[in-house]
Amino acid sequence: MGMKLAGIMFILMLAMTGLGYWYYNNTQDKMAVLVENAAKLEVAMQTQKQAIESYKADIQQVTAEKSAVEAEFTTSRNAVEDLTNKFNKVSNLLGARDIGKTGAAKPNVIARIITKGSNNMMRCFEILSGDPLTEKEKNAEKKSQINSMCPDVANPSYIPTP
Repeated sequence: MGMKLAGIMFILMLAMTGLGYWYYNNTQDKMAVLVENAAKLEVAMQTQKQAIESYKADIQQVTAEKSAVEAEFTTSRNAVEDLTNKFNKVSNLLGARDIGKTGAAKPNVIARIITKGSNNMMRCFEILSGDPLTEKEKNAEKKSQINSMCPDVANPSYIPTP
């Protein structure tokens, strides 16, 4: 009976050792998978952080560009309103301005004004296209010396007086 009990105990110990060995190896495999998954998650998290930072930088850049475009649009809108006011000026003394009637009455004067304005506008396009400013344009300080179509572009030294 003692031998049987010893044999049963030996078999039980072998079974327990085999079960322990299997449990240890299975746990190590699971831990290896978990470590690998954690490394993948870390890489994914770093990639997401970089994407978020890039997205934030893009948003700041777009916001700055939007502000610049809005400012340019406001400037353009003001220039159009100024031009509209020049053509639609109403005087208490002379009434509403009509460029057609004035042109029929004084064609040489209107032709000279339109030619000067067209030449000034063409010069504005040339400057905006990259043509350098002349010394005369750079040094213009009086209203009579400036390009009235785009003084901010053509005459950087000119400071309008209110």
